[in-house]
Amino acid sequence: MPRPHYVVRRSRSGRFNFTLLAEQGRISGTVIVATADLPRDEIERRAHDQIRALAETLAAVVGVPKPA
Repeated sequence: MPRPHYVVRRSRSGRFNFTLLAEQGRISGTVIVATADLPRDEIERRAHDQIRALAETLAAVVGVPKPA
């Protein structure tokens, strides 16, 4: 399997469903982003930022070193 990555699917009202994929398995979840008067690309950037932050937190909790 390629290096760990995530897949994102936009839902409604600022909800973004995602799946973190790694050789050991997968974790799915949802992040919610405020959409009020924001352009679509900014909403998506914020969602990706939240997903990356969750992945980094998970890695920190389980003691996995951050990729370079």
